[in-house]
Amino acid sequence: MSNTSNKILSALKEFYQEINNEVMGGEKGIDQFLFLLDNRSTEAEFNLDKLVVQPHGVAFRHPDSQSIVRSYTPGTGIFYDIPHASEKTPITEKLRDSIIAGASGTGFSESNARLMSQIMVEHTVAHTTTRWKYAIDTMRTGKFTPLGAQGDEISGLEIDFSRDASLDITADLTDSDVDFDVAMKALYDAYRAKGGNPANLTVIMGTDWLYEMQTTDDVLTRMQANAANVLIRQNMNPPKYMGVNGLYFVGEYLIPGTFSMVTILGYEPQDTFVAYKGATAEVFFPTDEALMFSSGDKRYRVFGGIDALDDSKRAVRVAGSEIVFDSYNSFDPVTEFIRSQTRLAFIPANIDHVARSTGTFTSES
Repeated sequence: MSNTSNKILSALKEFYQEINNEVMGGEKGIDQFLFLLDNRSTEAEFNLDKLVVQPHGVAFRHPDSQSIVRSYTPGTGIFYDIPHASEKTPITEKLRDSIIAGASGTGFSESNARLMSQIMVEHTVAHTTTRWKYAIDTMRTGKFTPLGAQGDEISGLEIDFSRDASLDITADLTDSDVDFDVAMKALYDAYRAKGGNPANLTVIMGTDWLYEMQTTDDVLTRMQANAANVLIRQNMNPPKYMGVNGLYFVGEYLIPGTFSMVTILGYEPQDTFVAYKGATAEVFFPTDEALMFSSGDKRYRVFGGIDALDDSKRAVRVAGSEIVFDSYNSFDPVTEFIRSQTRLAFIPANIDHVARSTGTFTSES
């Protein structure tokens, strides 16, 4: 079938490309903000030695009596298996023959190079957004739960860090006795009760919580009483926070009855998260949750070793990375496969230094 035209055709064409949630130059992902430390190796496991101590004071003694015995409990060594993600895109004869969006039409080589580039970009964005979602969910739930192709759980791969149940609380803001201040104080008390660090104290809030903060009379009154309050200067047009894609600075908030100034953040990247083809889109951060943590605590992005093919198509072990690309062929029909891999886990040094509150709100939120 052919198409004909009696009109003069432009020799130039415009190319519009939109790949949502792509990280631009100078930006970083929220996984790098929440998990500051990278561990990259050629291994399949991550070893974390853990020693958590809450020292008590010293005791005095009677003259000529023996010193008081202070016992020592050694730490623990924990091995975590690092889950493996791998996806491939076949470049078939039919795909090679197709018109590739954005190609100038100068020939097969240019079109094929454009095709390869676009496939790699899509893989990269898919890996990137998956890291964002899993980093957030590890902080929220206290578990790293890698899922399969249709969202199914894979036996033996989940890492449960056993967060203390007291750190997962609820707040009923439909109750007249519970307002934003009361809810934040309860979250803070739960966080500090398990030794949470008061330095660099940060709360990421879902949109229901942000609405509650911005419409609570007591909070508004304090904002209006202090013309220099950062909440007034910033919440009309929240700026991006620390160059993190989708993370916005809402303001600073002094929790009543404490000495702790909290940095309030909201997270909303360009688009929602779709876990797999055909899955229902979901927000990256739930609207009804607030998460408290110290931005300076030790948390690890762990990248394990990858088996890949080098340029000579020999198997090599590659040190862990956000994404490792290689390619291989099948010969009848001729098909090239572009493959992307990663071996990834998010591991907090102490999951009991993260607290979550799930709120109940009025319909106006």
